[in-house]
Amino acid sequence: MNRLSERWILGLVIASTVAITSAPAFADRGPNVVLIFADDLGYGDLGCYGATKVQTPNIDRLASEGRRFTDAHSVSAVCTPSRYALLTGEYPLRANGGRGIWGPAPVTSSLLIDTEKLTIADVFKMNGYETAVLGKWHLGFKDGSNDWREPLRPGPQDLGFDYYFGMPVVNSAPPYVYVENDRVVGSDPDDPLVHRPGNAKEVTPITPIPPEAAQRSRNQFGGAVEAHQRFNDYEVGTTFAKKAVEWIEERKEKPFFLYLATTNIHHPFTPAKRFQGTSQCGLYGDFIHELDWIVGEVLACLEDNGLTENTLVIFTSDNGGMFNHGGQAAFKAGHRQNGDLLGFKFGVWEGGHRVPFIVRWPGKVKAGTTSHELIGHVDLLATFAAVTEQELNDDQLADSVNMLPAFLGEPETPIRDHLVLAPHKGTHLSIRNGKWMFIPRQGSGGFSGRKPGDHTFAGPPAVSFVGSVNSDIEDGRIKTDAPPAQLYDLAADPGQSENLFNAYPEVVKELSSLLERYKPQVEPGVGNSRQRGSSDPARKTPARKSPRTASFDFESGKLDPWRIVAGEFGHLIGSRSEFFRSEKEYNKQGTYYLTTLEPSATAERGQDSQTGVIVSPLFIPTRGTMTFRIGGGRGKATYVALCTADGKEVEFARGINDQVMQNATWDLTPYAGRKMFIKIVDHSTTGWGHITVDDFQFDAEVLNEYPDTRVHSK
Repeated sequence: MNRLSERWILGLVIASTVAITSAPAFADRGPNVVLIFADDLGYGDLGCYGATKVQTPNIDRLASEGRRFTDAHSVSAVCTPSRYALLTGEYPLRANGGRGIWGPAPVTSSLLIDTEKLTIADVFKMNGYETAVLGKWHLGFKDGSNDWREPLRPGPQDLGFDYYFGMPVVNSAPPYVYVENDRVVGSDPDDPLVHRPGNAKEVTPITPIPPEAAQRSRNQFGGAVEAHQRFNDYEVGTTFAKKAVEWIEERKEKPFFLYLATTNIHHPFTPAKRFQGTSQCGLYGDFIHELDWIVGEVLACLEDNGLTENTLVIFTSDNGGMFNHGGQAAFKAGHRQNGDLLGFKFGVWEGGHRVPFIVRWPGKVKAGTTSHELIGHVDLLATFAAVTEQELNDDQLADSVNMLPAFLGEPETPIRDHLVLAPHKGTHLSIRNGKWMFIPRQGSGGFSGRKPGDHTFAGPPAVSFVGSVNSDIEDGRIKTDAPPAQLYDLAADPGQSENLFNAYPEVVKELSSLLERYKPQVEPGVGNSRQRGSSDPARKTPARKSPRTASFDFESGKLDPWRIVAGEFGHLIGSRSEFFRSEKEYNKQGTYYLTTLEPSATAERGQDSQTGVIVSPLFIPTRGTMTFRIGGGRGKATYVALCTADGKEVEFARGINDQVMQNATWDLTPYAGRKMFIKIVDHSTTGWGHITVDDFQFDAEVLNEYPDTRVHSK
């Protein structure tokens, strides 16, 4: 019995649903559904939402023929978790064994959705629909780390989709190829796609783009020359439009569900030549024009094939607009990508997750109307079940609420009383309840770029730069007397100009209690360490004079007196204030630490592909213990060892698959009077294949000599 059959029977038994058993009848009369999911399109990026520097006639027409929502949210302000929520109906904070999904999926990510979990595609499959996903996926492939060897399974076809064609990750990250179903388009067994992370030179060339098109990561893949040649950044949008039209025309006699996830308008901004120079705000606006054309192509296809009247079309975006290079250029030209909302993509202020949301269903949805109903993308699973007249049990519904009444009419009372909203930082998980928005920390929990020109320009500096007003912010900084958290009345103040935290303590208490119900069982970014019962995280402490006679705390900011004896590393002495991905506060001692994870001081993500061996100078312990802190991988290929002068490893310590550094202790008594050294080993290139250490404190005489490199660098 296959996965879908098992799920269908489970729903039948638990829900006792007559509708599911009569699926073929509903398939004959049920509407087609087209879900267009734009990328990084802000609340102010469309004419029907107030934009004047771009023209979006096709999307505006969709709104004039349907219903425009003003209080719709992507649940997460980040691409990958927002897509998880859309497809599963579950808050992404519950994913990944309770750790949640908080950041973009890396190139080697496994499939992030459990294949046993009900998806919106499954809902349609259970009712006899043809299903497809075209465009950006960015939810990973395969089990474990994705090595990119075909077939790329499990993947979209294991989550209810009959067909997939598109961008496997994101248009700003490799591999720069298309994937169709579970194969790389243009793949060749004699020239396979090979992942070459780090700074490898043997990578396949990709489409050249100018600096003004904004940031794009270098290719990390070699081989697959033909596959790379078939991918041209300037043809991605038109390719997806063509594929969508072809797929619809081939299935016009059957009920179908199409999930079209465009790469427009995520950076780099590479519209086809016909759209370049057509807007009044640079490439950013030109890319919006191409997006509008894509929507127009799909609408025209429906009309040409007599499908308009029986097709529900939904248009929305995965999160708010990002104030990157293109966004900044558009702003200088007079365009405000998130309208008058506060903040940008990745952050929990409204600009990060309040998005355009338009529905059209002729004869069902009243044309030219506007709804102020609170809605989240997480609600589409329950809504699609209602559209196809199916009942789902509570487990299948997850966090989804049926919003069909808000599509079709004006509910007398709000359908949703609260919605959980996530930025990139788990510390800023927030909650919306009625008119109130509660954020448990200062700031937005998003990007931290400090100045114009930064790719990740955001937070208080960007707020001041664009002229937004917020009572906590002055001259691009959080005021010293600002409240510790934030409360906004969005009915009166949708721009979040006035923090009411101090004025309504009873509301803060109520929403804090409500939010507490949703906080992850495992802290964001911590992995499963707490569930394993082996977590002993070290506290963050300031630099201090050591009470011991010897100390390796790296507070000089230099590797010396340690030495690299094998391999290469990009940036061994780190000074980040926050972890990658979860962006929790680094629990370091002082300012600096030693790490094999960071490729550069300004890197936006870690690099497990760096490997090698680092050693301390020799020392002679006198007595007692050595204390230190350690984070990173718990595998056999990443560890710290205490060694005798001849290279024998006598004590070991490892991380727990966690950036959070753990307390560690070695008893030096058995080695008193002997020459010893510390060895840091990183021979892993897969997930958690790195190590971070800090604050070695012990009693010893440190010598100005080193062990023989021949005994430890192999």
